[in-house]
Amino acid sequence: MDAKPKANFNLVAEPTGLGKERRGGAVNLLLGAIILEAGRMLKEGRSFNEVELASQKAFGQPQGLLSFCQQLGFPKIMEFLNYLAQDDFDDELLKVYDNFFSLKENVFSLPGENIASLVEKKITGDLDEKTMNLLVRRFLAVAFMVAAEVLGAGLVEMSKLEEACQQTLGWKKGPFSLMNQVGIQETMRMVIEQLEICHRKEINFPVPDILINQAQANAPWVIKVM
Repeated sequence: MDAKPKANFNLVAEPTGLGKERRGGAVNLLLGAIILEAGRMLKEGRSFNEVELASQKAFGQPQGLLSFCQQLGFPKIMEFLNYLAQDDFDDELLKVYDNFFSLKENVFSLPGENIASLVEKKITGDLDEKTMNLLVRRFLAVAFMVAAEVLGAGLVEMSKLEEACQQTLGWKKGPFSLMNQVGIQETMRMVIEQLEICHRKEINFPVPDILINQAQANAPWVIKVM
């Protein structure tokens, strides 16, 4: 892209009163991260149905992630992902995530019409349960990592991110409630699994100190009700 979008370029509305401004925001950064993971899954040969259902199972959404992307419009999705992927900003986002938001090995690096044709290739029949479970774990691991990072960076309060994921993204529970549901030790196992997957692709996967500390304390997140 020739021109950089504005610093507040978003796909969805951010929670009010963010702790500070950073490229990608908070809930938008989380959304961008799981969309990128969906793009990597498609690049690996996973079908629309597999990725769609895995996202629904991961986040309890009535609508799958790819349908959500279609609704927002793939040109807008691609513009935002390119915005996150730019490495000439020399900002905090790049310093923390390095090439995590790279479009390497991702269908979202393809022309828009190619992406549209890929997501339209729906298959019928039963989906493999083991494969589905692995995809669900990947989605959750990415969401858990980014949610913890934006909290630790002081971008957003936990309760506000919880609410935004439910109200804006349509999740049944917010990311910290989901971590409490699966357990903090299982959360870390998912994150380490995803770290290894990313490293095989030569993609950075930053595990936040706040998440490591929570796992070491072996304690659930304390979520204040707004």
